[in-house]
This record gives sequence, C-alpha cells and structure tokens, in this order.
Amino acid sequence: MQVFDLSSKFSQKVCQYKSIAEVAAKFDLENGGQFAITLQLWSPRFGGEVIFRKVNLNPESCEGHTFRYATGGWGLIQLYLGGYQKNCLHHSNIGHFNERGALGRADDDKTLAEVKRWDWKEIVSTSGRLRRHISKIAVGKFDGMDVLPGADALSKSGVELRY
Repeated sequence: MQVFDLSSKFSQKVCQYKSIAEVAAKFDLENGGQFAITLQLWSPRFGGEVIFRKVNLNPESCEGHTFRYATGGWGLIQLYLGGYQKNCLHHSNIGHFNERGALGRADDDKTLAEVKRWDWKEIVSTSGRLRRHISKIAVGKFDGMDVLPGADALSKSGVELRY
C-alpha cells in the first residue's frame, strides 16, 4: 500500500512515505496526543484515485499561512496513530468508508460515478488483513482493543493506556 499524510502541514504539500524510517524521521513518535499521526493508505487494487486538494486558510488564524493540502478519495483507509503525552498513551485506530456509506453521501451523478469506481470488496479485504495482522502480533487487550508489545511494555512501566 502507498502511505500519505491525511493533510499537509501549513504551506506544504502532502508527503508520501516509502518506509517506516521516513515516518519516524518526520514525526516525533514518542510525544503527541490523540491522533498524533494521521495517514491515508491506498493501493492501486482499490480502483479509485487519490485526490490532493488545496485548502485555503485564513492567515489571521493560521500564523500567516494561506494554504495546506488534504488527501482524499472515497476508498482510502485512514490510520490514526495515538501518541504519548503526560504519561498517557492514546489509542490508534483504522477506518474507512464502506460502499453503502459512500453511496449515501454521494449527492450528484459525478460523485456517484466516483464512488462506483472503487473496488469496495478489495478495500474491506485489505482493511481486514491489516486488522488481523495487528491482532496476530498483539500481546493483550485493553477496552476491547489490541495492545501491541511496545504499548504493553509502556503500560507495565506505569504509562496509562487511554481509549
């Protein structure tokens, strides 16, 4: 799968990541609150296209910046990674539209045609494989969510896991 920022930093373009090392170089993985890192996952097998949309900003509210970019597409899989902050490790989450949800939001023929371009069975299958892999390497559960080895080690050292 290809990995992109969900949205860019102010006045910058969206980054695409080819490795975990690239993600680690850009983000502080040891600090940050809820959804410290937000990514979009895409595969050509999904059928649809990734769209990079320029978002205009009010410079008075955004430290003088006038734009950023957002990554979109009906069938993208979102990966929200929780960070560590004030002795709490926030949960991570995977999400995506399903076909019914996307069709319910299609408000014109052009949008409806875009929704139908996606291979929803492939998206659901890929998301399921990712979730099963996470479950397979998990060492426990917290509030019904899988706990990976690093989070478990932090919890055992006194860090609070936060849903």
